[in-house]
Amino acid sequence: MTIDHVGAILYPEHTVLRVIGRFSFPLFCYLIVLGMESTRSVRNYFARLLLFAPISQVPYYLALGYEPFDLLNIFFTLASGVLFIHFLKKNPLLALLPASASFFLNFDYGLYGIALMGCMYLLKQDTKLGIVSVILLNLLFLQIWDIQMLSLFALPIILLHKSGYLKVGKEADRKTEYPAWRKYLFYIYYPLHLTVLYLIKSSYF
Repeated sequence: MTIDHVGAILYPEHTVLRVIGRFSFPLFCYLIVLGMESTRSVRNYFARLLLFAPISQVPYYLALGYEPFDLLNIFFTLASGVLFIHFLKKNPLLALLPASASFFLNFDYGLYGIALMGCMYLLKQDTKLGIVSVILLNLLFLQIWDIQMLSLFALPIILLHKSGYLKVGKEADRKTEYPAWRKYLFYIYYPLHLTVLYLIKSSYF
């Protein structure tokens, strides 16, 4: 993610940085699914994501050169994805609500992002079905966003984790207590690294 943003903000002429950045979003989608499985409260998980969405919006639009509400940052996408997966489990018809929101709220990755989180949920339940759904989704968006096909190279990492090769220690459960710094590290890192990149851009570029 950081490499992707360095490319987008500081070195847009170096396409390789954006190519490397395609790995990040599928991993985030997979982590959202894992987070929903391990959290003690999906409601609180959703609330944390939604809380950091407006907090991150200012450094997001400043660093990337958007108008304030041209494009909403990734926290809006992830929060919508949590709702999508939650409703998908409870009542698939309700899952249409966060999916439809992508047509009215212009958040990062849009409908593709929400659908990819749904694919990662399928992958967690059924590996073969999940892989097929991820490939088909990227093929569907090929004409719109061809570079995103490179995100398929993140699949081996996800499959290694699902198979247990990348897990360290015991599997966490809903009662696992993590230090606050670990729980909020990504939430804080996202707006913080965008702020740093914006300051570098303003001072040196």
